[in-house]
Amino acid sequence: MNSRRRAVSCLLLAACAASVASASEVAWPTSLAARAGLRPEDYLQPTVSGRPESAVFGMVREEGRRFHEGVDIRPSAHDSAGEALDLVLAAMDGEVAYANAAVNGPYGRYVVLTHRNAELPVYTLYAHLATLAPGAKVGLFVSRGTTLGRMGRSSAGATPITPDRAHLHFEVGLVLSKGFPRWYAAQPDNRGSRNLHGLFNGQNLIGMDPMPLLTQSRVDLLALHRSQPVAVTVALRASQIPDFVRRHPMLVHGEPSGAAGWYVEFSWQGMPLSWKALEAGHPQLPPGRWKLLEIDPRRREQLIHRQMLAADGRSPGDLLRQNVEILLTPPH
Repeated sequence: MNSRRRAVSCLLLAACAASVASASEVAWPTSLAARAGLRPEDYLQPTVSGRPESAVFGMVREEGRRFHEGVDIRPSAHDSAGEALDLVLAAMDGEVAYANAAVNGPYGRYVVLTHRNAELPVYTLYAHLATLAPGAKVGLFVSRGTTLGRMGRSSAGATPITPDRAHLHFEVGLVLSKGFPRWYAAQPDNRGSRNLHGLFNGQNLIGMDPMPLLTQSRVDLLALHRSQPVAVTVALRASQIPDFVRRHPMLVHGEPSGAAGWYVEFSWQGMPLSWKALEAGHPQLPPGRWKLLEIDPRRREQLIHRQMLAADGRSPGDLLRQNVEILLTPPH
């Protein structure tokens, strides 16, 4: 792992360690031996490139041109046919929000938990499962450590996952909007392509680095979220309170009920970090639906690769446009 990635990881871990007084308890998400003393090389499952960094979060695929939303954890045991035997476990107390038993997308068989009682109501996602546990039923509360399924290699992606690369893809992040199904159905490119996963379609999920959950037994998720640097800011108009704002009041500054628009800070990967209410007539309100305001020049190249910025490094990229439009789409 390069020095920049190590420095960022240290900052994230420090933010988590500093706030253990009000933190969520976390369990290791597989049946790999207890995490005490584990080194990254003990649990990371790289891509076919063999590079350990390809298994972690960030622009780590295809020479830094493709984003990986989570962390890939390898198996510790195999059966006689070479298939993974490890169980996949709930990382935190939560509710089963989605369970996909079909292999109909790049995640393959996957389970999503929501953690509404955490400092920040995040989701955790467990993908590429071989099988789902009988208890992985939508609406059920599960305690951390509860079995969700068996590790595998299921995926409908372009490249099959071979037995020697079976792994758990583990994510933690935020749901952008309950209006996502409406946004998806309105896109011309999606005509004839049904949204099979509802709110838990990958386009509606934005992850943050899950490494602190793998290296700490208690994590303050709100502090972790706030530790992410601001890379881009936008101003947008909204005639009603965005769904994201209603679900994440701890990220909001100002009075939502009187807002004519919002000043929104985003991380480099496209996660909304904070929302500031703008009153009618505020000079930052855009003349149209929304406007890109500020860019951290130190992250320009990273933002271009992530498609938060266009190739010119100055105008909005496809991902930023998509995320803003999803955030602005009301549920009804």
